[in-house]
Amino acid sequence: MNKHSLIIITFLFSLSWSAEAQETYPEIKILTYNIYHGERPDSPGTPNIDDIANLITRLQPEVVALQEMDSMTMRLAGVYGEKINWIAELGKKTGYSSYFAKAMDFSEGGYGEGLLVKKALSNTTQKLPSPAGGEPRAAAWVKIELDNSQELYFGATHFCHEFSENRIAQLDAITNYADSLPKPAFWAGDLNFDPTSEEYKSIGPQWSDAGKVAENDSPTFDSEEGKRIDYVWYDSEHFELVDYKVIDVPYSDHYPVLVTLRLINP
Repeated sequence: MNKHSLIIITFLFSLSWSAEAQETYPEIKILTYNIYHGERPDSPGTPNIDDIANLITRLQPEVVALQEMDSMTMRLAGVYGEKINWIAELGKKTGYSSYFAKAMDFSEGGYGEGLLVKKALSNTTQKLPSPAGGEPRAAAWVKIELDNSQELYFGATHFCHEFSENRIAQLDAITNYADSLPKPAFWAGDLNFDPTSEEYKSIGPQWSDAGKVAENDSPTFDSEEGKRIDYVWYDSEHFELVDYKVIDVPYSDHYPVLVTLRLINP
């Protein structure tokens, strides 16, 4: 075999290995966004659903976690002219499967978490504990299927904004649930604590914070304090971080967080 033939064979093997590795280790793009109940905070009474639909269509995440989600409320009627199932309407605009996890009754409708998924197999709502009182909270869970037929679980949540005791209890509940699942899991949401908090420090070592791994502490909440309170968490035994971005758009009082993970251990 001459040198030229050896180079060609090596190149073809490299391409084959690269394609096989890509198929074996798929990437999953995740978006988490607190959407300010469907209204532009910089222009009260102005809907933000088309802005967010266009953002999702452009970014094409596999899964989307949405917080501060109204469904069929009078508050939405004041913005959209009628009561609407906001997450279902967003699903129609983007072509994604949608799911609403109601945490509590609110304004003649419901308030809770929203999920958009390209291919959802099943959904469930996990009620979260609030031992100190305050607003009820929930997590939306979905079993998803990737293009290569691998199955994973994804959770979306919004923790209590008032009491640390509630946030710690809610953190325990969601991580215990994730640990009990038969397939690798990852989860995201507005957790209402920053990386200096006791709540953050209490998270088990098996869970990796995508922002910390990326060494990116950009604020995710538009406030004077400028804190990072929106997260994507993953088990580093099963996933590795590929990319992390905080996107500067004005559609809410939070910024969307876009994370790409690679599944390395199904």
